[in-house]
Amino acid sequence: MHPTLLFDISGGELLVILLFVLLFFGSKGIPDVARTMGRAMRQLRDATDDVQREIRKGASDIQHGLDADERPRPNKRTGPGPPEGTRATSATQPPPTETDERSV
Repeated sequence: MHPTLLFDISGGELLVILLFVLLFFGSKGIPDVARTMGRAMRQLRDATDDVQREIRKGASDIQHGLDADERPRPNKRTGPGPPEGTRATSATQPPPTETDERSV
């Protein structure tokens, strides 16, 4: 990317900005300002890299967790699940009793 296209600044506008910086900070202060800005930009870049790394790590952890959840796990007490094509009954519903049939 061309640097002058970053903020849509023409050459004349860039020259005016540079003259303002020169007048405001003086010729001796410009290196200090540039150094400080460079450090700040480096810290910002490092911080954004850290955030991106954490996001990727979290997404990877989530993906690995989803992959592990999709794999069938045999139940230690009952063994593997029912064979294909059979219907499993719900373990949470008790079988009907005689009193349930009379009250209906």
